[in-house]
Amino acid sequence: MSLPVDPLLFALFLGAVTLLVLTPGPIVSLIISETLNESPRHGLAVVAGAEVVGIAMLAIYLAGFSVIIEVLSDDVLRIIRYLGAAYLAYMAVQSFRKTDIGADPAMIRPKRTPRNAFKAAIAVAATNPKAILFFAAFFPQFISSELPAMPQLVTLSVAFAILAPILDCVWVLAATGARTILKRKGSTSLIGKVSGTVLALAAITLLLLNK
Repeated sequence: MSLPVDPLLFALFLGAVTLLVLTPGPIVSLIISETLNESPRHGLAVVAGAEVVGIAMLAIYLAGFSVIIEVLSDDVLRIIRYLGAAYLAYMAVQSFRKTDIGADPAMIRPKRTPRNAFKAAIAVAATNPKAILFFAAFFPQFISSELPAMPQLVTLSVAFAILAPILDCVWVLAATGARTILKRKGSTSLIGKVSGTVLALAAITLLLLNK
């Protein structure tokens, strides 16, 4: 039984996706912030929210609606991006406002629910509609002209949808380790400053992306 994709191109695709997903960006910043500020469950909720939006955008791309996004006014896309950056900036301010509650690590308790983190991830991921154009530009690089295009696109989309959340969980694990170290110091304000800085940088990044 023949594969729907070229094995070499598929291997290169998986490698490229790994590098792209592990590169820090707005969603990675949100994963780190929610895990540090709240709990690993919140970080996983961000991964789930980002995955929902990612699958939706992949479906839109496969349906051919990348053309619609491409013809949208740059002003409309810029406003959407500004909204996402403003939301991240707001969360950064909230993180910076955290105060110490004592030296006992057990006193650090989540103030937001994982559902809040899930919604935050959807809000941030959805404010980058040009991600659909990214798929349109990225996926064709790994399409073989000797095989039917649609089965290859579907295979690459499914692989991306499976691999991306797995790699995002690496950031949850890393942030969990950092949270453990910071909790030993008994400083919630330090955790807030770290996560607030990460979110502020993410807000700036979101403004600079896709200019």
